[in-house]
Amino acid sequence: MQEILISGFDLLNTNFPFLDGVPITSSQALEYRYLLNWYLPIISMSFYFSGYFSDFTRIHGIAFFVRTYCKSKWIIKQYLYMFIVLLFFTMFQIVICTFFELGTSTFSITNFIKSLSIYLLTLQTLFSIQLLLELYINPKISHLIMNIYIVASVLMSNQLYGSSKLLQYLFLPNYGMGFKNGLSQIPEFPKHTIDYFTGLPILLIMQIPIMFLSIYKIKKMDLL
Repeated sequence: MQEILISGFDLLNTNFPFLDGVPITSSQALEYRYLLNWYLPIISMSFYFSGYFSDFTRIHGIAFFVRTYCKSKWIIKQYLYMFIVLLFFTMFQIVICTFFELGTSTFSITNFIKSLSIYLLTLQTLFSIQLLLELYINPKISHLIMNIYIVASVLMSNQLYGSSKLLQYLFLPNYGMGFKNGLSQIPEFPKHTIDYFTGLPILLIMQIPIMFLSIYKIKKMDLL
């Protein structure tokens, strides 16, 4: 669906448009079109992971952890599983984009590797936060909060462009967008808000407190 929409809208993209994201533009109509195309697979993956922690703990309960796993190892394995799923998901997007042959310009090899790495890590961070929230609040509320945050981050980034650059780093979804981190080679959209060499370490460092809080909460949960 993403590739069909992109073909129908005839938008400016590289040959891997899912890495481009949403550009900084004064046209709201154009912004919404890019947002729709980029957001479709993102919300699909959000639904895929929604309720994962809560469903598992509710169904299996304390017996699973006492007889089979320690809680810390289980949490770590779930985040590793998420990374593997997202990696396959991203590879599938690459295959689809290659098949459709979208875009007139191409990433350099270096920029493609950079874009792919920060895109994948951005998804890992966003959905890790979603699963972390599920340990504290209702999974439906967690899913709603995360998706509101994703859409609001993209829209607010464009609205606040030109203000404090530090503020832009609060909008995590933009880290994985080539139009926002400057890695997409489309001369019509030269503006960007995130520096790759700043954004990547921030995403990596964020994995530590997410993992710590998840382990802390699961250890404190009464699973009886």
